[in-house]
Amino acid sequence: MHTLRQYLTTLDDPRGLTRTLRDMEPCRDAEGRLSYTAGNSAVVFRIRLAGRLRTLRCYARPPRHLQQIYGAGYLPRELYLYDSPRSGTWVDTVLGDWIEGTTLQEAIRDAAAARDTARLRSLAEAFDRLAAALVADDCAHGDLKPDNIVVAPDGTLHPIDLDASFLPAFAGEPSPELGTAAFQHPARTVADFDAHLDDYPAALITSALHALALDPALLERHAAADGLLFTPRSIRHDPALREVLGLFERTGRAAEYRIARLLLAPTLRLPELPALYDALLRPAPAAAAETPELFVAGGLWGYRTATQTVVPPLYDCGFDFTERLAAVRLGRTWHFIDPTGRTRISCPGCEAVKPFRDGRAMILRDGRRSWIDRTGAPAPPAADEAICWTDAEAAVGR
Repeated sequence: MHTLRQYLTTLDDPRGLTRTLRDMEPCRDAEGRLSYTAGNSAVVFRIRLAGRLRTLRCYARPPRHLQQIYGAGYLPRELYLYDSPRSGTWVDTVLGDWIEGTTLQEAIRDAAAARDTARLRSLAEAFDRLAAALVADDCAHGDLKPDNIVVAPDGTLHPIDLDASFLPAFAGEPSPELGTAAFQHPARTVADFDAHLDDYPAALITSALHALALDPALLERHAAADGLLFTPRSIRHDPALREVLGLFERTGRAAEYRIARLLLAPTLRLPELPALYDALLRPAPAAAAETPELFVAGGLWGYRTATQTVVPPLYDCGFDFTERLAAVRLGRTWHFIDPTGRTRISCPGCEAVKPFRDGRAMILRDGRRSWIDRTGAPAPPAADEAICWTDAEAAVGR
């Protein structure tokens, strides 16, 4: 074990105490103190080397596989630490690039406090792109969380702290750590060490970010959560997850709704997640010349033409398109979507809906039928519909 005090002693005046970093200059704050951040197992110093800002990652106890994970950034036996005034030992470090910016955690907190929904949408979209790449390859970060992601000034996200990473060469080994519990599936054990380690935290962070982009006040209402909105160890009874699922359901956010439901999965491996990120990130298709038709896959409904899937299978049920709108049900809420998959009308609280005909659609709410037009506004029934309504009313004595 090596202590922070030992590293501070060496970095305070490193001349003669480095193997290859002879021109390294540790950065200091306005009061002359060394600039660093300390975590559970490592301390990261900000240094200047060859005119560039860099990071020097130093360990209390070096984890395994540093060379495989960090490549050329791994510097074996780089720093000399004193054990006593007359003796010491050479220790390994990792040299990295300094990324200017704030952590994703800080960016989320500041945007939510300012009720900046545009900023939260931008963070959600950037994280979706990062997460889609992470869950699609054969590697894993291993401790994915907002504090381990830096948001650069140009909006790009950069994962940091790769010590717990999984690489294919590590297959069959136990996990070196379990990650941060507030962002991990509660069933994760040291036996879980594969390319799926990022599945659950990715789904959790995506769900939270998209929900906050719709309602930033969620962060205040669920401030007691272990992590970002949610508490994984009690996720089946988590009030934040219920609220978020209801929010996505009511607003017709089908891909977000499906990703959030994965947080209830019994295992940390979420094989459906890459396809859901594809659905979330895919650009809206141009309106097809032919009308898309219903199809089912994995128990969910979508729409396709002979040449392409226009709306991925995300809905619990649906009707065919009529008058360029199709009724679909997400959870318990009905919506009308256009042929590009965009939600045009939402019908929260409706028990049933019917397809559009002559510019109107019938909806059933609280046991009573009424009609809406193509904007979702109330519309009068046609004459034959009015007669049916009157007969039905008479039949039940209303």
